Amino acid sequence: MDASTSLDDSTKLKETTAGGTPTPMRFTVVALAFVVHFVAWVGYCAFMFAKSEYYSAQSLPAGIAMSTLACLAGAAAIVIARELSPIPRSIITVLSIAIFGISAVTEVVGHVEQPSPEMLALTVTEVVLLIGAFVFPLVIAGILVAVVGKTAAAGKTVAADRATTGPGIVLLACVVIVFLCHVPMFQVFELTELPSWYRSEWPIALSSAVATVAAVFLLARAQVNASSPGWSLAIRASGFITLVCGMYLCNLATGQIVAFLPLALGELTRVLWQGAVLGLFIGAVALFVSAAAAKPRRS
Repeated sequence: MDASTSLDDSTKLKETTAGGTPTPMRFTVVALAFVVHFVAWVGYCAFMFAKSEYYSAQSLPAGIAMSTLACLAGAAAIVIARELSPIPRSIITVLSIAIFGISAVTEVVGHVEQPSPEMLALTVTEVVLLIGAFVFPLVIAGILVAVVGKTAAAGKTVAADRATTGPGIVLLACVVIVFLCHVPMFQVFELTELPSWYRSEWPIALSSAVATVAAVFLLARAQVNASSPGWSLAIRASGFITLVCGMYLCNLATGQIVAFLPLALGELTRVLWQGAVLGLFIGAVALFVSAAAAKPRRS
């Protein structure tokens, strides 16, 4: 009996320290990698938007900065994908290198030797940039949904009533700020004229960024405390919507600050803004409700 008990304890210890990393640190590493990816990705997109508006954004130093941000975003995505099984991990690694690696190289090389407009490489580069800006958030959100619950579950389960309260309150507070700032921005209702110095893009960008990070923590803790597969699926679905819309909204707000996106994209900007705000609101509320309802009942 003693021998078998010691063997079980030894097996659990090995599982806890698999890969040389203590399991309580795995979620911390994933969350930190996402923050690095998120910040670098927003900066990368901001430079991409600014290139169409400002000559200074087309200089070699700007190209080096954009290349560096692309490398950081791609490297952080690879770190997050390390928690996946081998085949999905390999696919995400190749995809990250292809999207952000090509962008990093072309941003520097393109300033050293300008390609002619007729070259196919220029068109390919533009496609890669658009994929990195508007498609990759779907990929990284899917990775997080698959990873954060597993990494959080590897550590000790925290108290159910405390686990989701903090991130949930932060998430809802940020969503309310985004909504209140969005209303006067597109004149949804008749309001008094705001001061000329006020720009709602700043609080929207900051609040959506904080909401996205808070959604990661709420998603992880809610999955750990989910009492049934049905609630776990609801948490994953609402978490995915919240992450994608939060990333898009922060990206659009930052692009609006640096490059006056309504002038560049026209009516499409309004549709993207309102879709991202609505998706963030619905996803955040659904995630909060699912996390609260999925808590296991105490006997």
